[in-house]
Amino acid sequence: MSKSTVQLDVRQAMWSRRNVLKASAGVLAGIMGAQWLPSLADELSVPHIVVVGGGFGGATVAKYLKLWGKDTVKVTLIEPNAQFMSPIMSGMVITGQLEADRISFGYDRLRDVHGVTWVQDRVTAIDSVAKTVTLEGTEGAVVEPLAYDRLILSPGIDFVDVPGWDPLKLPHAWGSRAQADLLQAQLNAFPEGGVFVINVPTYPFRCPPGPYERASAVADYLRVKNKNAQVVVLDTQPDIFVENSLFHALYDELGVQYRGNSKITAVNSGQDDGSGRSVTFVTLTRNELGEVTGQSEPETLNAHVINLIPDNKAAPILYAAGLLDANQLWAPIHPLTYRSTVVGKEAIYILGDSIESAQSKAGQMANAQAKVCADAMLRELAGQPIYEHPITTAGGFAALTQTKVNWIGVSYAYDPAANNGAGDMVRTHFASAPEPSEIHWQPMLQWANNLFADTFG
Repeated sequence: MSKSTVQLDVRQAMWSRRNVLKASAGVLAGIMGAQWLPSLADELSVPHIVVVGGGFGGATVAKYLKLWGKDTVKVTLIEPNAQFMSPIMSGMVITGQLEADRISFGYDRLRDVHGVTWVQDRVTAIDSVAKTVTLEGTEGAVVEPLAYDRLILSPGIDFVDVPGWDPLKLPHAWGSRAQADLLQAQLNAFPEGGVFVINVPTYPFRCPPGPYERASAVADYLRVKNKNAQVVVLDTQPDIFVENSLFHALYDELGVQYRGNSKITAVNSGQDDGSGRSVTFVTLTRNELGEVTGQSEPETLNAHVINLIPDNKAAPILYAAGLLDANQLWAPIHPLTYRSTVVGKEAIYILGDSIESAQSKAGQMANAQAKVCADAMLRELAGQPIYEHPITTAGGFAALTQTKVNWIGVSYAYDPAANNGAGDMVRTHFASAPEPSEIHWQPMLQWANNLFADTFG
């Protein structure tokens, strides 16, 4: 598929409540409409809701708070970047099938159409007692702390450090335009007969099918370029845990070398010219319960391009704000509201990939969580009971080769008995394409366009 045939337009969606409910097919079932508006309108002061992070979770919750709350709430979105490049579809940027601008979105429509105040700045501190956030500001300028009544954090993820890792030489390409551009440039300069290594981090991590999808897409890209490449997948898991038979068949077809139970312990990021790059890993042994019982001696593999995706963890701002302990990877929340469960942080809510939840870590999941959070918050502000039966869904399409696309879909429902009686979202449905096919191209573009428009339109 040529670049010119990929058409994405964030402006195409229409935002009547009827269309939102129709498109959501149950995700927003039970949302109470606008009956809480008179309660909020009677208040002497308008609640100020500050949202930190302008990705799928943050942009969506800011938009829907204003879409449903209108002038009864003031919403400020704090995001330092002028544009957000979607991790969804970014694999096609890396393989040269899609321009990065096509999946990069600003915040002008949130501001101009929906009335969200956008502050292009970075939060450096959160005071949960005073209910303020401190902004970085410009050099030399004095910036007053910004007060909030409710604070929603949707900051994305961070990575567990790997000894020897320099992301400017070994890109993760797992969430920023600069990283995607770097990996694309390294693949463009890939030598004949070279070695490409990609790893699958320890679950849970952002976009579970993603590393498997990228391995096949890159292998096919290098095959088309006649690079005679060796593509190696080092998976921390014992085996492919998403669409196992599909990916094994595809790897056999493309000549991808898959190695399960392979945990990276260190890397050599190499020189500026790309020489000297390598990964050191061990092979894990497990018992019948899947528990790690031992490991092999370290093995080192030299490579020309290493797409290193370290184990994921919550974003730094959440640790700094005391929303989880240093020994935790994910921030605890209650999935009926996405409010932090940490004592003293009751006015803080967390969305997206940094939360502790059985839900998949994915862009469309953050989008769905944002609507549940927005509805719950508006109900709470109006003194109304929250909806106790939310459903969240996430779908995903990806180009696995230059011509074939795959898709999966998953949904979750709230179960009060889950998580030892504390309540959690539990998976209720999973579906996937029986095999990648050319017929999924147009549905993929329509799905992506709808999600982008729902978030930023």
